[in-house]
Amino acid sequence: MDEDHEKVIAYFGAYNFKLADKIGALRKIRHIGMIRILRVEGMVYQILSMHIQQHDKAMKGTELPTTLLKRELKIIRNLSKSIIKDVAREYCLEQLSLETGLSQAKLQEGFKLLYTRTVTEYIRHLRLEAARDLIRMTVMNISEIVYSIGFSSRSYFSKIFKDKYGISPNDFKNKTEEYPTDELNVA
Repeated sequence: MDEDHEKVIAYFGAYNFKLADKIGALRKIRHIGMIRILRVEGMVYQILSMHIQQHDKAMKGTELPTTLLKRELKIIRNLSKSIIKDVAREYCLEQLSLETGLSQAKLQEGFKLLYTRTVTEYIRHLRLEAARDLIRMTVMNISEIVYSIGFSSRSYFSKIFKDKYGISPNDFKNKTEEYPTDELNVA
């Protein structure tokens, strides 16, 4: 720490999408008064914390080295947004590679870096979240939900749903019907 304020300290790290998202969220705070002040302060502390963590990882050499360019990371980010908009579509790594102009290896590296998941794991994760929300919010039966989110096997869906949430889709649906949405607490 420079207590005399004689040294200029600066750190220019790699572009960080998570930090960019937090900064974007900070700009979108629309509350007024004390609530705004507290939310802004909390977000600023989160941003500062994330920046310090990134700096520490870089100084320790534990930050994941990447061969991806900022432009390529943005392409991957845009791809993930398009997947979110249409989780039911049948995705193939080869086709995604052709659509983005990035190699399959770069796609996998980018998804691992940005989302700590492979492309397939990322899509499966989004589909499971969509299924969970559909079970909570609609009157569709489990089979309808399974096919509407892009799975072709109900048994496979049930297995991975239970692995992720610790409860079968049918039991989850029954609990959702039994309790109001806010009281049901499944990760």
